[in-house]
Amino acid sequence: MTEKKGPKRTIRYDRIALLAVIALAVILLLVILIKNITSGKDSKPAPTAEPTAETTPETAGEPEETATPEPTADPETDARFFDKDSLLIIANKKHRLPEGYKPEDLAYPEVEMRYNTWTLRMEAAVALEEMFAAAEKDGVYLVMGSGYRGEDFQSELYYGYVNDYGQETADALSSRPGYSDHQTGLATDLCGQDTNYDLNEAFETTGEGKWLAANAHKYGFIMRYPKGKESVTGYAYEPWHFRYVGKEWAKKIYEAGENMTMEEYFGISGGDYAD
Repeated sequence: MTEKKGPKRTIRYDRIALLAVIALAVILLLVILIKNITSGKDSKPAPTAEPTAETTPETAGEPEETATPEPTADPETDARFFDKDSLLIIANKKHRLPEGYKPEDLAYPEVEMRYNTWTLRMEAAVALEEMFAAAEKDGVYLVMGSGYRGEDFQSELYYGYVNDYGQETADALSSRPGYSDHQTGLATDLCGQDTNYDLNEAFETTGEGKWLAANAHKYGFIMRYPKGKESVTGYAYEPWHFRYVGKEWAKKIYEAGENMTMEEYFGISGGDYAD
């Protein structure tokens, strides 16, 4: 019996070739896609630290900025020391007040007075009343022995000394007309109830003198002519002579050092007369 054979299959090489080309194309596309994904991950930039003053090129090595100090006014031309209404108006042997100067706000402090009825500029008068009241609470009783003295008053006083003792002694005892601290309306001579110690250096040993030396600055007053500063102020030590400059400045001057003067604190020229 003869074996029956099926139909003979013919190999189609052209179809195989087409399938191979398609497969290769797919593989090639996959390779390219994978490569792009991988390279994209590798090329992503790494995060960088926040720039600092030390690492930023613009600031590295630059000098630190320092504040520029404000220019200091020349005390010899500073309006605070020459303005008629200023509480710091200066009167000493190097600086004359304007001719015929008289404050426009003089008032009578309601305090005990001696030798005359005295006035001061309004703000100083109010401060003096406050100071007298505070002293009385501490058992200290003050008396006002001098205040504003006009140019005519000062002229009579000064030339009386000249006639009696000569100009050199007069200059040591009093101010020439126009140069007196009292003419500012901001200066006062203070006494105790015991007149034996009025207007002399022994006043510093009294309860009133000690209280004033320790407390006057709290009320805006400074000792105008401290001990040992004759060459600076032009006047001998006067523990009874106090000058109103306002509480802020009085505190600063008092805390600047023992026996500090207006001339030293503000850099104002002082000493004897220029002529």
